[in-house]
Amino acid sequence: MAQTEYLIIVEKYGPGAYGAYVPELPGIGVAGETEDEVRDLVADAIRLYLDELERDGDLAADSVVVNHYIVTV
Repeated sequence: MAQTEYLIIVEKYGPGAYGAYVPELPGIGVAGETEDEVRDLVADAIRLYLDELERDGDLAADSVVVNHYIVTV
């Protein structure tokens, strides 16, 4: 399987409470106690998601993210 980069969003909800999701892959969301933990969990979830698509004969869309920015207002 070719490697594709996906944007993940990591959010902090409180002390020891992080979440992450992948905007381009609906249904993938994880929670953990650290940023590192949710990054690892979401990477595993992406692999499982893509493996399941491949097993079912579906094609995963290539990432559409061109760039990302942080805007301060």
